[in-house]
Amino acid sequence: MVEINGTLLVQFINFFILVAILAKFAFKPLVGVMEARRKKIEGDLANAQATLDSAEATKKEYEAQLANARKEAQAIVEKAAQLAERNTQAQIKELKEQLVREKEEARNEIAREQAKAMEKMREDMITLSMAIAGKIVAKNMDSQVNVDLVKEAIEKLDSKALG
Repeated sequence: MVEINGTLLVQFINFFILVAILAKFAFKPLVGVMEARRKKIEGDLANAQATLDSAEATKKEYEAQLANARKEAQAIVEKAAQLAERNTQAQIKELKEQLVREKEEARNEIAREQAKAMEKMREDMITLSMAIAGKIVAKNMDSQVNVDLVKEAIEKLDSKALG
């Protein structure tokens, strides 16, 4: 069994002195270090949470900016499409006007050429008619009367053809 003697009593006293020394010089600084570490970890967690909140706010801001940029891009695309449509319509209108002008010029040119051809044909008919009439009435009429008769006949033919 356990003998109680002075050695055991001295060992208990030494143990309690050692515990008191450790409590004063080792336990309190160790607790202080652990408390400082706990506070640092809490600070780091709070800082991490603040950083996370800031990152989420920045993300939302960027998403809003991206949505705005998409809207602006869509508006630019629509504006470009409208501008292209207007330009196309303007070009079509200009081409139609040019086609009408060219058509009118062609009609005028045709009318001028037709008038020239009619005048040339009239002159040729007068010459031919005079030659024929000259042969028919060569001996009994003079050339001026022949010309007048042929012109009168051609004018009657022209008034019937044109009328």
